[in-house]
Order: sequence, then structure tokens, then C-alpha cells
Amino acid sequence: MPTFTQFPISRQGLENIAQFLIAGIVIFGVLALLARRRGDDPRRQFTSMGILGVLVVLCYALGIAGIAPNIPTPPVPFTARFNFDPLPNTAAVIDAGRTTFQSNCAICHGSRGLGDGPAAFTLTPRPVNLQVHIPQHAEGEIFYWISDGVVGTGMPAWKDKLTDEQRWQIIRYLQALASGAVQQ
Repeated sequence: MPTFTQFPISRQGLENIAQFLIAGIVIFGVLALLARRRGDDPRRQFTSMGILGVLVVLCYALGIAGIAPNIPTPPVPFTARFNFDPLPNTAAVIDAGRTTFQSNCAICHGSRGLGDGPAAFTLTPRPVNLQVHIPQHAEGEIFYWISDGVVGTGMPAWKDKLTDEQRWQIIRYLQALASGAVQQ
């Protein structure tokens, strides 16, 4: 069960949802105007606008109240988003990723990727909870961050220490870990 420190949507994700809801309010507003011009009753559209408005306020309230974690997305080259993991999603690849993760990454990210490794408490900002973070980003973005590090954090670049294949294996392992397919 998620706790407040493991809220499943980041503040930025809630803001994105709110923007889509605002677009829905605008669409229902246009539909209400069209209904009124035709002589129909626009109450259904107004009700929908009100419901969406409440959801917008809820999204922003959760973000502002600090319940949703603030996970600013580090910059990534546009083309990195379109890179996909070339390795098959097999048990052997996941196990290899687990081994590499445990020997290189767990010191900061923790054995389960929760950002609670022994060195995590010495870092500012603290490492992110990868079980929440990984599903929110494209494989190419994650590969880029593992390869080049994250500026302004303790996340180092691993491209000189790990092969491309090892970095992709880590991503497969983290995806399996975040989805619950593996426990650790």
C-alpha cells in the first residue's frame, strides 16, 4: 500500500493531469454554448464542467500540500526519449540487471530502489524512489540519466564504468521491480 512518501504520482504528473482536465472544462464549455444556441438545456455540460473543476482543484491541492513528491525531471536530449531497450524482457536479462544494480546502485538507491541505501542519507537531494520514478519515464530517458548522470545530484555518469548492455539490463530490472514482477 502506498504511503505519502510513495505517492504514485509526482507533483508534475498531477499538474499535467490538471491541464488535461482544464482542457476538458473548455470543451464542455463550448458544448454548453452550442447547446444553448440550439435551444437545448446545457445543465449536463455545466455539471461536467463542475466535476472537472473539482478534480482540477484536487490535483493542485495534492501537489501544493506536499503529498505528491516533487520530482523535477532532469533535462534529456529530445532524441533520447525515442531510444528503446534492445534487450528482451527475460528472466536472464532481469537477473543480470539485478546483479549489476545491487553491486553498483544499491549503495544509494537501496536494494529495492526506494532511495534508502546506506549512502542516501549523505546526499542532497536524496536519491529518488525508483519504483515510483521508473514507470513515469521513457526507457531512453532512464538510459541517458544512467549513462550521463544527473546534474545537481549525486547521480554519477556510468557510461565509462558499465557497458551499454549492463545499463539496459539495469533498466529491465528496475521495470520488473516497479511492476512487482520481482521483489528484489
